[in-house]
Amino acid sequence: MRRLPLPGLPEQAFLDELRALGLPSGAYNLPDWEATPKGLLKLLESLFILTPPTALIIDEASHFMATQQYLARKGIIAPEKISLICTDAHLIFSWCAPSIAHIRWDSRPLIRRIVRWAENVSQGKNDLRQTSTNAGFIAGGTVGPVPTPSLPS
Repeated sequence: MRRLPLPGLPEQAFLDELRALGLPSGAYNLPDWEATPKGLLKLLESLFILTPPTALIIDEASHFMATQQYLARKGIIAPEKISLICTDAHLIFSWCAPSIAHIRWDSRPLIRRIVRWAENVSQGKNDLRQTSTNAGFIAGGTVGPVPTPSLPS
């Protein structure tokens, strides 16, 4: 629901930033895929057919771990060959070496807001208020410099 053709606000900001930098953007940058293990595998295989990505921003810890495992089987290790970032924090990340780059945010205010919204809607109230949540980027050890492309000999 946050992908193309109608991306969410964070996803749209990402695509806008790519365009502002003069980089093309589209389905490659924000692919639509079937959210199943088979769908993730199909997506990953498609991303590496022509020009492999230099970075992946992955939405959930389970998707992150599956992606990291896929990449390891292909000999693609972060941060040497690709940068990996997870948009959610997870306790398992503290066990990883190198540490996982991720976004940390407190979900409690969001959960409270959802509960208030559900209560209001159940009482017939029109509730369109939005809530912002502070988030922080935890650099971790899975982000590296952009790999330099190898030139054909």
